[in-house]
Amino acid sequence: MNHISMEFKPSQLGETKKVFLENGSSISTKWKKNNEYIIRYKPENYADYYSPYFLFEFENRTLKRMIPYPNKRSFAYMALIMIGFIYFKGIKPDLYLILIGFSIIFVFLLQVVVGIAAYQKIKNNIFGKNETSEIKN
Repeated sequence: MNHISMEFKPSQLGETKKVFLENGSSISTKWKKNNEYIIRYKPENYADYYSPYFLFEFENRTLKRMIPYPNKRSFAYMALIMIGFIYFKGIKPDLYLILIGFSIIFVFLLQVVVGIAAYQKIKNNIFGKNETSEIKN
C-alpha cells in the first residue's frame, strides 16, 4: 500500500485537511505525528454518527499498522435514546440491563459494518486515484 496521496495529505503537522468527493461524502485527514494520520470517511447522509476513525501509521512509505477507533457519539446517542425509551415506555426495571446490553451490542456491530465500508472507501480514495474537489478546514 502506498503512502497517502498528496491530494489528501495536510501540509503541516497537526493540520487537518478535508476533501469532498464527487458523491457528496468527505474524507478528513489529520496529520497527528510524523508518519501517523487520523483519517475519517464521512458519508453523504447522516450516518456519520456511526462512522469510525482510523489511525494509519506508516514506516518507509508502507503501512505499518491501522487501528480503527469507534465513534463515541453513537454510544452517547444510544444511551440517550435508551433512557428516553425506558422513561416513556415504562419498561420494567428487570429488563433494563437486557435492553441496554442489546443496544450496546447493536451499536458495536453497526460500527463494525460501517467501519468496513469506510475503510474500503478510504483505501480506494486515499491510496488510489479519484477526482475530488478540495476544501481545507
